[in-house]
Amino acid sequence: MITTCPRCQQPLSVPGPGPQMCRKCRAVIFVGDPMRDEESRVLQEEVNLLPGINETDEEEARDDGDAEPDEEIKENNEAAQETSFVSKGPGLYFPFGVPWDFIKEIGFVEAMYETTRDLLLSPRLFFLRMRMHLKSGFIPLYGVLVGIVGAAFNLFWVLWLVRNHRPILERYVPPQLLDYFAAMQTGDILAQVFLSPIVGIIIAAFILFAFSLLFGARAELRHFYRLTGFTAALDLFYAIPFVGWAVAFLWRSVLLIIGMHIITELPMRKVIVIFFLYLFVSLIMLAPAGLPGGG
Repeated sequence: MITTCPRCQQPLSVPGPGPQMCRKCRAVIFVGDPMRDEESRVLQEEVNLLPGINETDEEEARDDGDAEPDEEIKENNEAAQETSFVSKGPGLYFPFGVPWDFIKEIGFVEAMYETTRDLLLSPRLFFLRMRMHLKSGFIPLYGVLVGIVGAAFNLFWVLWLVRNHRPILERYVPPQLLDYFAAMQTGDILAQVFLSPIVGIIIAAFILFAFSLLFGARAELRHFYRLTGFTAALDLFYAIPFVGWAVAFLWRSVLLIIGMHIITELPMRKVIVIFFLYLFVSLIMLAPAGLPGGG
């Protein structure tokens, strides 16, 4: 597919619509789909190159009027996209990946902090960079670790309510469910805390992916595993009693919708329909726990 960079008007050959990087001006752009009458647009003005890339030579090539840098500089630009990790002064910059993807380079604590910060404060850019990373794997360990902490807080407050305020809960919650929590032993608690986050991430990813395919999305399943894995960060709000559940649900819902819009490239109205279908299926799966004779 032939297009032009909306920032510098450089002709580009790209595999198809979606996020790309212009090799001339180093802008991150979104290439629109002509079949959908989408316009290409600039997503990020400039991407810093890897340390050691000869930026002076590249500038000279532009001043001389060359359409593209020489072969050596082109190879360096391709290396920047492949490795995804670039340095920017005292901080770090991730045009093709999220901080968690570079935990080996920046350390565990820094990766946890920067991933959570970017996810909550700039979700659109976060999910764009997540999608553009070439070497992403299955479920990010980040989501599992944060999900375990969130599940522990969630179960703590549930057990506290059941053991201290059961008469009030009996008005709204089926007694079978209350009996289940009241009879939980150490093994049941550990299984709930350590397994439920992983199972929840996998099930949510598969449901969202399946519905997205039905609506014509071209995303990969790994993107949905990463989407549901990273948004597990909102489970930390379970530490706040009572209101934390509502905050976690609402904020995570917003992030899931934004993330699906980025990774599927579907219109927002379709993404919202997919999300509500996902909620409907989730409620159906949870319903047996509250029915007489249910598990």
